[in-house]
Amino acid sequence: MHFQRTLNLLPRGSVPGYLAVFIGGFGDVAAGCLSRVEQRFSGFLPGVDHATAYYHWDGGGWGVFQDRCGNIAEELEKLRREHPGLPVVLVGHSYGGSCAVEVARRQDVQAAPLCLLTIDAVARRQKSMRPACVEWWGNAYLRDGGGFMDVVPRIGGRWGHCAGADVNLAFSGYRRDLSGHPYSHRRPAPMLYEAPAEEMPSLFQAASAWLEGKLAD
Repeated sequence: MHFQRTLNLLPRGSVPGYLAVFIGGFGDVAAGCLSRVEQRFSGFLPGVDHATAYYHWDGGGWGVFQDRCGNIAEELEKLRREHPGLPVVLVGHSYGGSCAVEVARRQDVQAAPLCLLTIDAVARRQKSMRPACVEWWGNAYLRDGGGFMDVVPRIGGRWGHCAGADVNLAFSGYRRDLSGHPYSHRRPAPMLYEAPAEEMPSLFQAASAWLEGKLAD
């Protein structure tokens, strides 16, 4: 089981250089697709202290029947108000991607700066319109292939290309990532750390550049 590591569990007193919040998709509590990414995350910028948090897409509730994005949004808003200069990178995968957009939509525009990264976002209930408070939004998605299990995000309502995003990276499930495995919905890490073409920056690289600019201000 992959349990939530919420913002409320962060140590009080010391303030990191930036915060990365990960929101996993449906079933991530068991599969741990994004939970493992958060656990292995070494940071966007070498030598800069950071903190991370991890949530399930429904905030630990029963999101199939009731929207629980509000739980995550409230905790993040509280922290952003307490630390207005603290840059935040919000990373969501699958249903967690659409949840991340909804969480960002409920944030105060005037609070701490926010960068949004969505990885193969899925939802029919939430909308893919750009949240007002987001300074930079990178969206990666699987455009084709994916094997038998790809039926799940297709039924759930894969967003694909998001018109409001600053960058859209389209990956092919018929191509292999740097580890030699096909890109797939079940493996969000390659779509975070890699780019579909050499001349493109990955979501990770783009977020790193955004953070570097924020910390230099």
